[in-house]
Amino acid sequence: MIQLSGINKSYGTLKVLSDISLTIGDHEIVTVVGPSGAGKTTLLQIAGSLDSPDSGTVTYDGVEISRLRDKQLSQFRNRNIGFIFQFHQLLPEFTACENVALPALIGGLSRRKAMDKAAELLDMLGLSSRINHKPGELSGGERQRTAIARALINEPKVIFADEPTGSLDSKNRDDIRNVIADLRTRLGQTFVIVTHDPHMTTIADRVVTMADGKIVSETVRRSDIITLEIEEDKTELTAVNDIAESENNC
Repeated sequence: MIQLSGINKSYGTLKVLSDISLTIGDHEIVTVVGPSGAGKTTLLQIAGSLDSPDSGTVTYDGVEISRLRDKQLSQFRNRNIGFIFQFHQLLPEFTACENVALPALIGGLSRRKAMDKAAELLDMLGLSSRINHKPGELSGGERQRTAIARALINEPKVIFADEPTGSLDSKNRDDIRNVIADLRTRLGQTFVIVTHDPHMTTIADRVVTMADGKIVSETVRRSDIITLEIEEDKTELTAVNDIAESENNC
């Protein structure tokens, strides 16, 4: 479980976030919506450890990340958090497989194991014939699926996505939305998604609406208890919103 408590953030005299508190349960898809300038991306960056609040705490399964030193925080981020950006942020000189493998290599996995795992993820996402292609040789949807595979490579606790369909046409937008929903079903993956895409909210368990740096509403779109079948071991997991504690220790 991820807990944000009393988060405040300002840039100079501009108050961006005001007393934000939010709980993200395991295996949830949470979408964050609201007008431009509402503070959505800043909230995502703070929750994902890319930025620090002026006050308040961000806690992952009892670990308050502000207490971690820089190196510890980098290691924690690499192992526990994945990111998907609007414009994919793939390195143009590397192949799709190499781009996906990079976080695993940074995390200490051998090149062979990292590349094998990256190839498996790309195959799972329908890109087995594109693993040796560079980003410039991929379509927009293929680049975003490659970015999703990269976010998954270290089996993170949560993936934060900032406008993952914002630069795509309607067909690729629908494909990416379906990929995210399928990954939660198959892998039990937690997603927090900042979006202006109304279609993205259809796969969410909760929709968090922001305005003027505050959470103004939370809407539960699905049942509080979601049963997920995990393909790799065929066991069932039960994800309960507002879980008091997680079985996985960071």
